[in-house]
Amino acid sequence: MKVPNLSHATRIARVEVRRSVRAVRSSNTRTAAFGVALLFWVALPTFGGGFLAYRLGQELPEVPFGFPVLDAVRGGAAVGWVGLAALAAARTAGKKGELDSPEGVLTTVPARDAALGLLLAEYARMATVAAIPVVTVAAALAVGAGAVAPLLAVPATAAVLLGVGLAVGFPVGIGVKWITLRTPWLARHRTALLVAAFALYFVAITSEAFDDVVSVLQRALRDTPLAWFGDAALLGLPGISAVPVHAVGAAALAAVLLPALAAVGLRSATTLWYTDRAQTTGDESDRKTADGAANGRVGATGEDESSAGERTGASSVGERALAPLSGVLARPTRIVTLAVWRRTKRSPIRLLYVAYPLFLLYAPLRTAFETGVSTVLPVVLALYGTWAAGATVLNPLGDEGSVLPTTLLSGIDGRQFVAGHVLSAALFGVPVVALTTAVAGALSPLAPAKWLTVTAATAVLVVSGTVLAVAVGTLFPRFGTVEVFRSREVTMPSKGAFAAYSLALVGGAVGAMVALLAPLAGFAAGVVGVPAIAVRAVGGVLAVSVGVVGPAAGFRWAARKFETFVVD
Repeated sequence: MKVPNLSHATRIARVEVRRSVRAVRSSNTRTAAFGVALLFWVALPTFGGGFLAYRLGQELPEVPFGFPVLDAVRGGAAVGWVGLAALAAARTAGKKGELDSPEGVLTTVPARDAALGLLLAEYARMATVAAIPVVTVAAALAVGAGAVAPLLAVPATAAVLLGVGLAVGFPVGIGVKWITLRTPWLARHRTALLVAAFALYFVAITSEAFDDVVSVLQRALRDTPLAWFGDAALLGLPGISAVPVHAVGAAALAAVLLPALAAVGLRSATTLWYTDRAQTTGDESDRKTADGAANGRVGATGEDESSAGERTGASSVGERALAPLSGVLARPTRIVTLAVWRRTKRSPIRLLYVAYPLFLLYAPLRTAFETGVSTVLPVVLALYGTWAAGATVLNPLGDEGSVLPTTLLSGIDGRQFVAGHVLSAALFGVPVVALTTAVAGALSPLAPAKWLTVTAATAVLVVSGTVLAVAVGTLFPRFGTVEVFRSREVTMPSKGAFAAYSLALVGGAVGAMVALLAPLAGFAAGVVGVPAIAVRAVGGVLAVSVGVVGPAAGFRWAARKFETFVVD
């Protein structure tokens, strides 16, 4: 393989980095999301890591509390090397392993130059995020220990470690992407698989499994050459017996691995860009079937396309779920329900926002794995499940997209349209949320009568919450698309719908708890300075308004809104 042109590669890297910056600045939502990410990836490691490094430096040359600093840093360097490679592989398997305009770039410069440009751009992005905490930790350690060596050793080691991790992760991510694009089934279901992988990752970090894996890796790798980077980072510190030979060995290892792995990555990227993609005709078929079902239109042959769609997917899970209700539900209602399910199957990424509140459940779930399920967790899971079920249908008009005018003229009345959306969420949401709540309740200290009552109430709340979500989404529709990860454009609910629905649901839940729990009502009464009976009465009115009156009125209003809606 010929040596890439460094001038071409650096120009492409600069363009990619500029595009990344512009993408973040293109919308307030992205800027806010990037700011939150920086809080966790930069601010916390900077202040927390800097403080710990300064205190460690002050304690040297004495080892504080007999803590094996060198062994810990060696193991951390080895695990960090693996973690960086995994992060680079995941990012490369996503959007970072692709060119924005491959036809224009690959006809202008050789593919190896473009691949090296992507590799350098990814290094620049990751190094920019890591630079502030790394330099802060190095400076704090140097000041605390009264030594100059950390100012050079820590940043240099981090830079080399990042390069090696990226050089390993880049070809791995390219390989994953190649397999995904070459396998038809994986190409069709890659988004669903990505969601499933994220779910497994979340379960791992909330349980002890992730910590166990890190501990095993640290013990297994701290005596290997991968851990020698730890010696390089601690060179020159008093009281730390870092081995200079190991530091030199780490530099030699990096000198061998970086060019070798970079060559593998460039070759892998070139192969990926010139390989044939798998044909995913199933997605197009699903799209046509779903649109036909949604519109209920009649084809050129006179055959109702929605009937054809139902027969084509007769074995689908959704149609089997609706089969027992065929004698109760009107056919247009079933058509709307099937259309929502097929639309979700075709593009599950549009429900990505449903997973956002999961990060707020990290602490209670982690506590449940470590010390057992608390009495609060079943209620929290019930509230989140109710919110998530309703959030899946929070934009009923906007989700129709370009076929909305046809849907409005298809003969489906407003009640059937609303009922179809409610059923699409409730038929799956009720059993899943109720089962999750029941399992958490059975594992908690709650008495059986209490957690069974919570489970039964959850089943009702999922239905009423879904009706409320459809009404709120109809009041605040959103028809434009937003870009999510991997440059996918999807239609998502509006911020107004999110805020109104979430506040209403949380307000109803708080009102119910205040009305039913006397101690909580007494606490609230003491805070606001009114009698407890008044607080419980207000809470009861709020709970009934959100759980009963609101959904009933919202159903009728949303149905009328659909029937009188005019497309601009």
